[in-house]
Amino acid sequence: MVFSIHYCMVLGRSKGTAMAKLGKQPASPTGTERLGRADWVAAARSALVEQGVAAVKVDVLARAMGVSRGSFYWHFKSREDLLAALLEDWRLSAISPFVAAIASRPGQPQIQLLRFSEVWLDEQRYDPRYDAALRDWARSSPEVDARVREVDDERVALLRGLFAAIGYEALEAEVRARILYYHQVGYYALHIVESASFRRKLLPVYFRVLAGFPVPAGLEQSGEKSEVGTEGRD
Repeated sequence: MVFSIHYCMVLGRSKGTAMAKLGKQPASPTGTERLGRADWVAAARSALVEQGVAAVKVDVLARAMGVSRGSFYWHFKSREDLLAALLEDWRLSAISPFVAAIASRPGQPQIQLLRFSEVWLDEQRYDPRYDAALRDWARSSPEVDARVREVDDERVALLRGLFAAIGYEALEAEVRARILYYHQVGYYALHIVESASFRRKLLPVYFRVLAGFPVPAGLEQSGEKSEVGTEGRD
């Protein structure tokens, strides 16, 4: 112990503030404070969705989780660091399910387009409230606004690629991608309330109108799981 104290004092004289820096390190979390970085991001996500970005504060989250501020600083440097992680969490959740839907049926763009559309019907894969919360946040943050626009562009690009692979000319592929995407964004912006089963009932009609061709035949007959025409949770 004497050696350790002496070493820190010597190091402090040689580098100026070593002891001070040591004193600022967060204590190792124990017991109920053994929370991971992902736990804090999840808590921040809930606060953002329920109350907006103003509610994403260290003290508020710590109280809600029943831990001290020290647990937070074990994983993040600052609130800004947490907000950056939250933004990245949203970006991944906003793109990954759609990419996975397309990857599930390589080389079959018509079915890929259907799978892409079905993501919007499954709130386990896509949370419209999270999207809406980010758009609200973007109104007060140029950085977040830029990231939201990037994600919008990525989603439209995925749709444009599918329509092009189906055989539409470049301009029509672009317009169809925009119409389909803007339709879905507008659906949530208007806060339309419908049961899950009714939305699935409408999907084949929406698909035919927006895609320009009917839902590919034979999916259910082949034993594949599809949201189209099935009843489920309301």
